[in-house]
Amino acid sequence: MNGRPVNIAIFELGELPEEISDKYPDYPEMIAQWLAPSMPEARFTGISLVRGEKAPPVDTYDGYIYSGSRYGVYDELDWFDPLKFFIQSAAGARIPQFGICFGHQVIAEAMGGKAVKSDRGWGVGVHTYSMQLQKNRGNTKQIRIMVMHQDQVVELPEKAQVIGGNKFCPIGAVRYPDSVLTVQFHPEFNMDYMFDLLDLRGGVTIPIERTEAARKSLSQTSERSLIADWAADFFREQTAGPA
Repeated sequence: MNGRPVNIAIFELGELPEEISDKYPDYPEMIAQWLAPSMPEARFTGISLVRGEKAPPVDTYDGYIYSGSRYGVYDELDWFDPLKFFIQSAAGARIPQFGICFGHQVIAEAMGGKAVKSDRGWGVGVHTYSMQLQKNRGNTKQIRIMVMHQDQVVELPEKAQVIGGNKFCPIGAVRYPDSVLTVQFHPEFNMDYMFDLLDLRGGVTIPIERTEAARKSLSQTSERSLIADWAADFFREQTAGPA
């Protein structure tokens, strides 16, 4: 059911590989295209911190989404600290936030957790996560979703709740008490984009055996629309006015 118009800003925290940047939309548009069918009442605005744009006043939008990135939270970039302060400020104002991959990691760091380059190496392809898509604990569902990461969240602040993951990535999805959800996986990725990433990175940054396993895993369908419905419900719940 459509509600009132909801204005959501999508922070671009990374850029597409140059070799395929003319073939696909940038990450804010990719995320908007993924979420829009489940949330037609939303209006999306891209804000590119990675290209030098500044974050707006925290109350400018009804909600925020943070994209993936080739950077790690341990890199030293001048926009990292302002981004963490923004995340903290939005959480304090109870403005809903949704983090994807690097967004998942930088929110963890901003909220008092820790993310590192994992000694488990690259997670790529379609992985199965056990997810609690409802607020009540114990109601879990096995979902297939695309991943592309080597960094992982390894510590969370006390009140954060792990709501998804698997053996490879135990802290794969998190609900924070201050209107924040984060996921390590990439629900916005489609099959073509993942294949192109594997072609670019396989045997270069990603070991060839993991690349080949990832290609085989893509015979499974990513349940990205299910996650879009879940994210849309989250934003609706958090932005709903008084009954």
